[in-house]
Parts: sequence; C-alpha cells; structure tokens
Amino acid sequence: MKYLTALVQSIFPPLRAFWESRRTAYYLSVALVVTFGLSMGLALVNHWHLLEMPGLLGRCHFLQAVEVSFTLLLFFEMVSLVFVIPDSIANSIGKQIEILSLILLRSSFKEFSHYHFERPLQSQLESVYKMVSDGGGALLVFLLLSLYYGVQRHRAITQQGDQAGFVQLKQFISLLVLVALLLLIGQDVYQALRTGHWVQSIDRFYLLLIYADVLFLLVAFRYTLHYPDIFRYSAFVLVTVFIRFSLLAPVYYNALLGVFSVMFAIAVVYFHTVFTDGRLAYIARRQAPPAAAGETAAPPAVGAPPTPRG
Repeated sequence: MKYLTALVQSIFPPLRAFWESRRTAYYLSVALVVTFGLSMGLALVNHWHLLEMPGLLGRCHFLQAVEVSFTLLLFFEMVSLVFVIPDSIANSIGKQIEILSLILLRSSFKEFSHYHFERPLQSQLESVYKMVSDGGGALLVFLLLSLYYGVQRHRAITQQGDQAGFVQLKQFISLLVLVALLLLIGQDVYQALRTGHWVQSIDRFYLLLIYADVLFLLVAFRYTLHYPDIFRYSAFVLVTVFIRFSLLAPVYYNALLGVFSVMFAIAVVYFHTVFTDGRLAYIARRQAPPAAAGETAAPPAVGAPPTPRG
C-alpha cells in the first residue's frame, strides 16, 4: 500500500499541476484554433474540389469545423473532470453538468452543420426546432448550474487523520479513469481511420463515470457510515445515470432529461444540507445544559425576602 501511495503521489499532483497550468491552457487554446483553421482549410479544399480526400476527410465542410472544434473542447473538459474528481464528489458532479451543457451546445451546432442556406427555411423547420431545443436546454442547464454551485456547502466526511488516505484513494481511481478515457479516445480515432465514420464514445465515458462513482461510494463506506453522507453519494451516482440517459435519448427528450438531472442534483445538495443542519441542531439541543437550552429560574414566592446581592 505504501508503494502504491508513493506512486500515486509521484504521478497525480504533478500531472494535475501541469494540466491546470497557464502554459498548458495556452497550448490547448492554440490547439483549438489550429484545429478550427485546419478544418476550415480542409472544407475549402473539398468545396473547390482541389484534391480527392479519402473517407472522413472528404466529407468535411465549413459548418462541421465548429463541430470538430467543440469535440476537441469536450475532450479537454473530460480530462479536466478527471482531475476534479479527488476534490469532492459534488464538484465532480458539477463538472459533469458543465460537460453536459457543452454537449447540448455541440448537438445544436451539429444540427446547424446539416443546414442548407440555399433551401427555404420552411423545408428545414425540423432542423431549426432541434437546434432551439438543444440550445435552450444548454442554456437552462447553465442557469441551473449556477444555482447548484450556490446551494453547495462542503463538509468533510472523514476524520482529520483519514483525510489524506481518502484523497489518495480517489486520486488512484482518477488515474484509472484517465487511462480508460485515453483508451476510449484512441479507439474512436482508430475506428474513424478504419471505417471513415467518426463515432464518439462520450456516452461510454459517462458509463465509466457511473462505475467510478459506485467505487467512490464503496470506498466512502470505509470512512463514514452516516446516513446523510451515504445517501448523498448514492444520489450523485444516480445523477450520473440520468446524465447518461440524456446522452442516449433522442432530440427534445435529451434536453428534458438533462435539465431534470441538474434539478435532481440541486435537490440532493439542498435537502442534504437541510437534513444535516437539522441533525446537528438536534444533537446540540440534546447536549446543551438546561440553562443554555433557554430555561429560566422560577420567580421568588410572594413575601419571600429579597436575594442578597454581592
């Protein structure tokens, strides 16, 4: 166990510091801009028929350049999610919701890439409705996310001496999730090069997060058996399940399920806080002495001599 702890500490903190550094953010921004520029250049080549591009490259057009850039941005956000996992499960769920809003926006742009400006709008109303549904759902998720972060109140579920061990276990699980994510992306790229069709594994990534959340729940049993904390962890696993359902659902239903997922997460955080505050107040009342509990001494009897004052 000591060797595993030393290995995790030698990999995870430096890797996270590198990923979250300003220099890395600069390079990621450059990668997004270059990807967008190359996609536009490739679309220009296909539009003017300058070269005969094979497979997936030959089907790239101007509006798909936005979709390609958003896909790369989603990959960066998924990697960022992996590094947030050890902080707290509430922050991890918040990051999952952020990715959900970007996925809905990307779906709207994907529908926009199928739009043909030379055709009348009336013949493409269904495509417009899908764009409005996904874009409106993304906006609602974004607004509800601010409420989710607003009602959060972080509390440690472990004793001070157990905190370091709990965090290290979560860091180890996060490294496993990161390796699995890279394998999924590698499989997507391989399938795209082999078949000429790009099929993303975002829904499989959320399935992976479900298993990771269940593992976090089982690990948490080692450090706490308090009912509200166990319920909160279990309910957050259900939030991830709902988000994955929204990714698999058809248009219109995906936005509804996404919004419901965020509302469910808000309810979990809010009622967990209410339950915990009420429980702490009850314990404080039980442990308080009578004078501190608000009880007052009985008034002196009529005719009794006054109490001497020192």
